[in-house]
Amino acid sequence: MDGITAGNNRVLQVRRLRPGGFDKAKRKRFLDTLAATCNVTSAVRAAGVAQSSCYRARMRDAAFAAAWEAAIATGYQRLEEALLDYALARVVGEMPDPAAADPEAVAQSPITALAERTISASDLHFAVGLLNRQRAAAEGKVTLGRGVKMASPAETDAALRRKLDQLARRMGSK
Repeated sequence: MDGITAGNNRVLQVRRLRPGGFDKAKRKRFLDTLAATCNVTSAVRAAGVAQSSCYRARMRDAAFAAAWEAAIATGYQRLEEALLDYALARVVGEMPDPAAADPEAVAQSPITALAERTISASDLHFAVGLLNRQRAAAEGKVTLGRGVKMASPAETDAALRRKLDQLARRMGSK
């Protein structure tokens, strides 16, 4: 398999990629695990690659970056559904008759997964906090820590333009 690489201020070149690298099969396993768990560390372990390889691929490959974001969105959607199912089961207070339900659907239900583990109030609070943060990020309202707002793409573009203009003025004066 060929790839385009560069490094150490060299020009881009086409070269043969090492076998056993972060190939399509490993990328698929990584993305599937990421969608199932919302956990990069677990997904890296499942794919059998270095975490840096995944982040490097995300930085260099726009399609992979988009797939990564879609996997995270899927994972958060699954988490939200599981929490909603869990909460509704607790509000209603009555358990359905497992014999009358589809056994495969019951076994795969997030309610079953949550009911078999004892989930603490702090775990539920944490999960809801993650969902709120994910929703805020999707709406462009992400904050970093206490009140530090993440710059929007327009703000970063403007800052880059100012820096490039300053650099051009300095270069022109030489």
